[in-house]
Amino acid sequence: MNEATAIERRQNFPQAEVDEVTLDGRKVRVTNVELDIDEVTLDPSNPRIVNTLALSLDDGQEVQKRLEAILWEDPDVRDLYRQVLINKGLIERIIVRRDGRVVEGNCRTVVYRKLRQSKPNDKAWQTIPARLLPEDIADREVAILLGEMHVAGKNTWSAFEKAGHIYRLHRDFALTQEEIAHRFRMSKSKVNQLVKSFELMRSKFLQNYPSASNIRKFSYFEEAYKNPKLREWITSDPAAEDQFVAWVGDGKLPLGTSVRELVAIVANSDAFQAMNESGFAAAKRVLEADDPAVTSRLFRRMKEMTEELEQARLDDIQRVRTDHNPAAKKIAKDLERALRHFLELCDVDRH
Repeated sequence: MNEATAIERRQNFPQAEVDEVTLDGRKVRVTNVELDIDEVTLDPSNPRIVNTLALSLDDGQEVQKRLEAILWEDPDVRDLYRQVLINKGLIERIIVRRDGRVVEGNCRTVVYRKLRQSKPNDKAWQTIPARLLPEDIADREVAILLGEMHVAGKNTWSAFEKAGHIYRLHRDFALTQEEIAHRFRMSKSKVNQLVKSFELMRSKFLQNYPSASNIRKFSYFEEAYKNPKLREWITSDPAAEDQFVAWVGDGKLPLGTSVRELVAIVANSDAFQAMNESGFAAAKRVLEADDPAVTSRLFRRMKEMTEELEQARLDDIQRVRTDHNPAAKKIAKDLERALRHFLELCDVDRH
């Protein structure tokens, strides 16, 4: 029996529970059914796959095997396997088109395939709980449904998958960034950050560093586009894009949060060179030599306090000047005494 037509050959599902949802202003009937695991096929446009690896295989079965192998490599899918096994089933049904293609729940489908392989005599893994979409549902409606579930809803995708879906809604289905922001309850600037971050990661990073595990690097790109100064540096010159991509791909940035400190590094020619040659730690050492506040919380707080004192408001000055607030005067005196003690320890007066 052809996998693509097995479901379509059934005209209806007697005694099946039917739900009705509203998508893009239209009432859509969704049928809750149990499907044979062989009746459903993995979707090559799955966001974990389509944006990371190109599938050039012609034979459908070979594509399915390749998709299954890629998804099974993901540690999250293996964790899901253990959860489903312990629970003895799914909490959330997969969502399937009438031709058997899984539009939501590809990882759960892989888990059921693996469970059936390991436990071929257990009937629990022969069929999979599914929500069957109507035949006339449009791709745009499916995209909006998935967005409501995984972008705005509680069952969220990873940051990379979420950004990829927003990118697709904007590019393929012509939703404006303002409309996406309104539908999925986020700011327009956040939508723009996600679109730009995903675009750079997809077009350059994953082209040069093609690995399914590299989707976990999305936080680096999101951090880059969050910071206005860093965003300006990246978007001002294609060479800057390439440089940032290389730093992420070659492991020169240890963490996504390290990206926040690139503003100071790209503004310092010596630190920039050290970053290129040796990585983040070397660049930080260069910055620290010029300004210890870069790596020391104490010196950073001292700089902040200096700025605050230089811009002290009159009402705060009055608190210390008069005798009406002894607690304020004590705070100022304690600070003076602590600073004097620190300078003595540093032998500042001797130099």
